[in-house]
Amino acid sequence: MSALNFKEIPEAHTGPDRDRFEIFAREFFAAKKFRIVEHPDRGPDGGRDLILEEDRSGPGGTTIIRWLVSCKHKAHGTSSVQPPDDSNIRDRLGTHGCQGFISFYSAVPSSGLANILNGLKPTFEYLPFDPGSIERFLLDTPEGRSVAARFMPISFGEYMERTRQAAKTAPFEERTGLLQYFIREPHTELEKAKDEAGARGLPIIAVIYDPDHPSWGKFAYSLGYFMEFNLTKRLVDEHFVTLVGPSSDASLQELVPETDPLEQCLMVILYPDGSVLDKRGAAANPESGLALVRNWIKMVEKRTSTAST
Repeated sequence: MSALNFKEIPEAHTGPDRDRFEIFAREFFAAKKFRIVEHPDRGPDGGRDLILEEDRSGPGGTTIIRWLVSCKHKAHGTSSVQPPDDSNIRDRLGTHGCQGFISFYSAVPSSGLANILNGLKPTFEYLPFDPGSIERFLLDTPEGRSVAARFMPISFGEYMERTRQAAKTAPFEERTGLLQYFIREPHTELEKAKDEAGARGLPIIAVIYDPDHPSWGKFAYSLGYFMEFNLTKRLVDEHFVTLVGPSSDASLQELVPETDPLEQCLMVILYPDGSVLDKRGAAANPESGLALVRNWIKMVEKRTSTAST
């Protein structure tokens, strides 16, 4: 059963938000690091919703692949995407000078259309995205969560709560990498973290380390003890958007006080608008970590209450 409800995105071609699915597609591919060459617009589009570019590097240099994206939003109905819904694909690829075709559908293609799409190869490259593959990226990556929170906030919020509850008995000792410390993969880019935090109305916990320090400022030791309790992990996941990044990132370096040598990783609580609530080194003690997170939650609630009065 799908976790995300694509019906939260309004139907295409009707109402004031009729372009919402195409805008969702644009943000999806931007999160996947494609370069957006032609954006969605209203009026005749020559059979394209988006034009993307992808750089591929190899021994012979860099090759630019130009992709034509076709968006079909049929989640509000019960039928699959049919051949008449996406016709003359080869002609459209030639018109726009594209080497590849991307089907971005909120419903699965019919077998007839699937045969046509797969028949594009080997003359053209073909990359399919159906509800399942779209959802996997949205839920399994920090960049995807930023997009899901904006376009499907209700079902995304329900998914976050379900997975948070499931983490009560999760064997964290079997996890590797940053998932030893967090319920889900944290962001690595401040702007993407701000996108998710803004969409969900939450502050950010940024963990900043010195990449040139032999132990990244005692990263594993400090953060491991700080986030050791399962309750701490759940509270952080519920009340904050997480970010882990190096001080070599200019946007994160601005958050590091000039007097801080980053001998241990720095934790910064900030809002999507960039305002900072608190800064301090990670307490290498699980009891202190839990107490500090609870205090941050109270500080956020107090600020929210003050702002609403």
